[in-house]
Amino acid sequence: MSDPKKEERDLPRLYGAVQSAIWLIGLAILGFSGWWWPGILVLVAISGITQALLANMAASNEQKAAEQAAMASSARASAMAVPSNCPTCGAAISAATVTWSSPTTAQCPYCKAAVPLKVET
Repeated sequence: MSDPKKEERDLPRLYGAVQSAIWLIGLAILGFSGWWWPGILVLVAISGITQALLANMAASNEQKAAEQAAMASSARASAMAVPSNCPTCGAAISAATVTWSSPTTAQCPYCKAAVPLKVET
C-alpha cells in the first residue's frame, strides 16, 4: 500500500492552470519552430521543474493557511481574555479587533502597543 503523504497530489487550480499554460505555449513554440525532437525534451524538463516549484509553493500556502486558522481559533478561544480597553491608548478593543501576532500575544490595532491578556481561571 502507498503512503498517502508520499503520494503525488494534483496541483490546485491556479498552479494547475500555470502548468497547463506552460505545456500549451511550449507545444505551440515547438510547432512553429519545427524543433520537435530535442525541443520536447527541453519542454519536459521545464515542465518538471515548474511542477516541483509550484507544488512547493502550494504546500507553503497550505501551511500558512493552516497556521492562520489555528491562530484564529485560539484567538476565539481566548476572546474573554482580551481587556475591553487598551491600557495604553484607552481605545475600545476586542478579540476580533486586536492584531494577533501569536495565539497568546495581541497588539492594539490603533497604537500597536502590546495588550496584556487577562488570565482566566
